[in-house]
Amino acid sequence: MRTAGTSATRWLGAGLLAISAAVAVSGSPAAAAGTCTGTNPADVTIVDLATVESTITLAGCTGNASATSTVEVHIVHTYRGDLVVSLVAPDGSVYILSNRQGGSADNIDQTYNLNLSSEPLNGTWRLRVQDAANGDNGYINTWTLNPVATNGTACTATNPTDVSTVDLSTVESRVTIAGCAGNASATSTVEVHIVHTYRGDLVVSLVAPDGSVYILSNRQGASADNIDQTYTLNLSSEARNGTWRLRVQDAAASDSGFINVWTLSV
Repeated sequence: MRTAGTSATRWLGAGLLAISAAVAVSGSPAAAAGTCTGTNPADVTIVDLATVESTITLAGCTGNASATSTVEVHIVHTYRGDLVVSLVAPDGSVYILSNRQGGSADNIDQTYNLNLSSEPLNGTWRLRVQDAANGDNGYINTWTLNPVATNGTACTATNPTDVSTVDLSTVESRVTIAGCAGNASATSTVEVHIVHTYRGDLVVSLVAPDGSVYILSNRQGASADNIDQTYTLNLSSEARNGTWRLRVQDAAASDSGFINVWTLSV
């Protein structure tokens, strides 16, 4: 058992709770592809001494969930201390959100923070509610899963320092991404601004932290000046965190220039 977030515990395996009645599962709304967040607003009745579930399916997302994922839960129930509430990941891993907490207070209206960085985003996620005592009743009203980082700017970095491009040589400019969970996006972008009097001399590449090379421009543009372009790349096989390099090779003599500024968003 290990702590997952500020108020939840992760238990592996699907056998955490003794289920005393058949599980009732609500419909599973699919989040719009690529949004990587989802809500299920369908009411699910909570039965005494039984366990019920409500599901959300994520699709079209890349990489793993965030270390700062959130689960917003709204349950109507007249004795919240009866309830064990858990999030079940697509692989069956169980994260306890509330274990018979709150005593005789009514309802659960709370957002839980979870580290879900070991979990792929795509798949069917379940909110599981066990009613462990007789007498009171209620229902799952609505819940929202947001397993992606809310601080998207943390996964963007810019290097504004000029780097001279040297004839028949290769130079690099670097940015470091840190504090981001999972892999980069399938629609990552590299915004490049290079001042050069003959852009057809240049081979421009992005080098990932693991050394993989993605060619952005291979001596394209002939005698035109400068490169001012945003490139879209599928970097979903690459971990976000680490040092990324913009590599520029000047493959011909006579013309000169410099890397002006570039921005990586993963």
